[in-house]
Amino acid sequence: MKYYLGAYYFIKLHKANYGSIKDTRIYTCSTCINDSYFDSWSITWSAVNNSDNVKEVKKEFNLTDPQITDIQTWADQKFEEKKIGWINTFSDYDVLSEYKNKFFSNAQDYLILSINFPETEKNDLLEEFSIKEKGIGAIGLWENLNRNIPEVTDESEIVIGFDLIGVELSGDFHTFHCHDLANDLIQKFNIEINQYGLIANEDNWEQMVEFMNDEENGFEPVPWFFVKVKMVDEKKKHLHNKA
Repeated sequence: MKYYLGAYYFIKLHKANYGSIKDTRIYTCSTCINDSYFDSWSITWSAVNNSDNVKEVKKEFNLTDPQITDIQTWADQKFEEKKIGWINTFSDYDVLSEYKNKFFSNAQDYLILSINFPETEKNDLLEEFSIKEKGIGAIGLWENLNRNIPEVTDESEIVIGFDLIGVELSGDFHTFHCHDLANDLIQKFNIEINQYGLIANEDNWEQMVEFMNDEENGFEPVPWFFVKVKMVDEKKKHLHNKA
């Protein structure tokens, strides 16, 4: 099955604090569970009226006011160039790597992840979040998927599992874990959850997407998609880029 790049994410893992996943780490790009080193506070026009959020970020990531300003100056430019998107998204690994090296070079507790969409899911998201239909600016996932970039298939990116994500109009998204659904999916679709807290393989993915998008089942009333999650091996990535 062919997959297309949705986005790269710069993630700080947290232990989940609820339900059957309490005290476990889930390798999802959803900020419902984990934090992102790049978020709404990173862009000037978004942070202006959200001083409380900036205060929390300074504490969480040990940042000073001048560092916040430097990040916002960089991010504002990259946003205009469509190298980063709303919300949390990087268009490619190189842009994320530049951001990390400039502003978080000493970070230890991070992951660089990507999400990749099957072709039919890509087409569904492009239709669902069509700028003309919604009358809003394009979210980062839409911008990237609209470029039709195939997933990276070299050994620098390791498949760690699959996620079911419910995408908000803002571009932020939920994971199936937000509803503490792992056990239900295991029973209904005979799937496995792996050591990363993700779905182990592609089996029955279309039926799971249909299940998540059935409003009668009571999930977040947003479109749900099936995505492949990859983790970047930075050493191998740098070697590959040099080759």
